[in-house]
Formats: sequence, C-alpha cells, structure tokens
Amino acid sequence: MPMQVNITTKVNSQSIRRETHNGREHLVLPSYTLPANVVMNGGLYTQEQIDAHYKGLEGTLAPLGHPQVNGQFVSAFSPEGINAGHIGAWNRNVKKSGNRIYLEKWVDVARASESEGGKELLERVAAIERGEDVPPIHTSVAAFLDQLEPNEQQRATGAEWVADIHGMDHDAILLHEVGAATPEQGVGLMVNADLAQPLKANSGALVGESYREREQRLDCAAKAKFAPGENEYAWVADFTDSQAVIVRNGGSAEVFGYKSDGEVITFDDTGTAVARQESWVAIVANKFKSLFTPQEQPATNHKTEGDMPLTTEEKQELVSEIGKGLAANFAEALNPIKEAITGLQANHDKLAETLTANSRAEEKTKREAVAKVHGEIVANALSGEALDAMFKTIGDAAPLGTNSAQQQTETGAPAASEYFK
Repeated sequence: MPMQVNITTKVNSQSIRRETHNGREHLVLPSYTLPANVVMNGGLYTQEQIDAHYKGLEGTLAPLGHPQVNGQFVSAFSPEGINAGHIGAWNRNVKKSGNRIYLEKWVDVARASESEGGKELLERVAAIERGEDVPPIHTSVAAFLDQLEPNEQQRATGAEWVADIHGMDHDAILLHEVGAATPEQGVGLMVNADLAQPLKANSGALVGESYREREQRLDCAAKAKFAPGENEYAWVADFTDSQAVIVRNGGSAEVFGYKSDGEVITFDDTGTAVARQESWVAIVANKFKSLFTPQEQPATNHKTEGDMPLTTEEKQELVSEIGKGLAANFAEALNPIKEAITGLQANHDKLAETLTANSRAEEKTKREAVAKVHGEIVANALSGEALDAMFKTIGDAAPLGTNSAQQQTETGAPAASEYFK
C-alpha cells in the first residue's frame, strides 16, 4: 500500500500578495517544493519522478494542515478531508523553476473568514505584512508513493530508499506543524524539503548537525520552557552557537544563553530585551549596544526559504528588482539637479529676451534717424554694421557756413533757408 509523504517547505513571506480573482479577494502564498535529484529524510527523489508527477498539483486543494481521521492521514478530497481542513484555498500556477517546483496557494479571503483556522491564517499573514516577529508559514505537499530499494550507485549517495510516486493529493498550509510526523501516527511521514541534500558522487550522508536540525531542536526546547500552556507559543527568531532570540506570545524579543548537551538544550532562566537592527542589539537605558560578537553573528540564511541556491529565473528576477530600485533612487537624486537646470534655463531665456528687445529698440532708433536724412528706402536697406556706420555719419556731420550750428535741425542738417540763400 502506498504511503503518504508530506514534504514541507517555508513560504516566502516577502512575496505574499493580494489578488482579485472571480470578483473575490484572494491571498496568494508563493512557495517552492519538490527539489529534484536530492535526498530528503533518507529518500531519493529523482528528476524523472518529479517531472512525471508535479503537474498533478495544479488545481488541488490547499487545506489547513494535512487532514486526518482517527489519527490516519486521508485525502484532502475525501468528505472527511474537506470537512476537516478546507478553508477556501487551492493550488494554482504550478510550474518547473530550475531544480524545484513553484506553486501558489490562493486563499479566498471571505471563505477563510468563515472558519477559526482561516481567520488565524489571515491574522498571521497580516502580521507578516506589518513586519511583526511571528512564526513563519509553511506549506506541505502530500504525495502517495512506495519506497523502493536503492541500487548500489544510489545507495552510495546516502539514499536509504528511492521514491516511486503514484500521485499528488494536495499541498497543505501549515501554521503550527513544522516538526516530523511519523508512520506510527498513521501512514504519514513528514519530510522537510528545506533539508534537501544535493546528490554528489561518493558524498555519503550529511555529517554533523545541520542548521535546520539545530533550529528545530531550539524551537522544541523554547516551547517546552517558555510556552508550556496550551494557548501559549514561543519561537526562535534567530540564534548563534550559544545564544537564541526568543519571542513569546507575540511580545517583545529577548535573548537567552543556552547550552547543548547531546540532544538536550538548556536555556538560561533570564534573558535580555533586544530589538532588530542590522543584528539583534540589547536595549539598555534607551541606548543600543552590540549583542553578538563578530564570531557569533546569527546565521545569514535564517530568513531564507531554504538552503538551495537561487535558480536562473530567480537570479534574473532579483537583478531586475535591484535595477528598478537603483533607477528609482537615481531619478530621485537627480530631481534637485533637474530643478536647478530648469531655473537656469528660465533665467537664460529671460535675459536673452531682454537683450533682444534692447537690441531691436536701438536698431529702430538708428533706422528712424537715417530715414529722416536719407529716406526710408535707404534706411530699410541697411542693417548691422552698415546701419551703424550710416548712423555715425549723421551724428558726426560738421557745421556748414557761419553760425550754421545754431541753425541746424534736430537731425544735425543745416536749415534750408540758411543753406539756399
């Protein structure tokens, strides 16, 4: 009998968006899952198996959690599964993206508001959009498969079994389920795709405790110590090898020291209030001081959606977004310069207009003076240096005859009665 394997990944919180579909408001939760040719929890998922079945996720339901009946996992499309987990969400836009599968959870806001679980999801998304420190949202693909014996070459890569997928049932939305469910709980096995190990020749199994394993152990220890009540929660916002930032019941963040003795993690009883800047800094007398030493800076990949490298499509999208941001900032920085240039141009145009007007007025005066002496035909035929030279001859004309200077007209020429005696 095929067993149900639930492959869990984290939603990219920065990509949550709102869309109107069929005249109704929807939340869209993008996620990646099912990396090909990797080992997850001992199982090898080959590219051939993923390529043959991933399209079956299109149009499937996205229940809140994997539906169960009497502790046994059931199909999300069964009557019990629909009654147990449906909140008006389903999966759309399934496609191959590099080595992974991209798909979106579309949540009908009005339908989700009709159930307590749906309301909790809406509140969690709203808190993420406000930038609050709340537990992340995970998604989990339910695939029905058989576990086949690996061949020698497959076993050398660290695979304990090989997945023979029969079909995809659903991709669930998880608010509280991050740890592993075991076959003893039914026919289910929780697999975290964020822990996927790429295949490498003769690499064997992953040696030592991974970052995700340490994170999960810290989460469990934090909940046990700081949130023992049924309606309480505590989660690890960040951590180093000896310190962890704990957020309790949506309150302020505190940093606690801890020790890891084998599988047991022990937290200090008292913590220090901290705030997020580039790193976590302690709040002391309204001033900030550095909390982590350079050697203990929190892992930079804590807020990413997994340990796998970006695909070509994701890199291109990132470069495009950075380009848009730089262009917008550059344009904003140029605004003062543009305004200054516009002002200089206006002043230049005004000065040029003034000079042109003065020049035309001076030319008009000279032309009128020449016309009075030599006639308008001569005056209108002259311009530039020729007009200037003719105008100067009028102003420099010498007196003719005795006392003729007193008898000259306003233009400088002698009176006709004196000249033609």
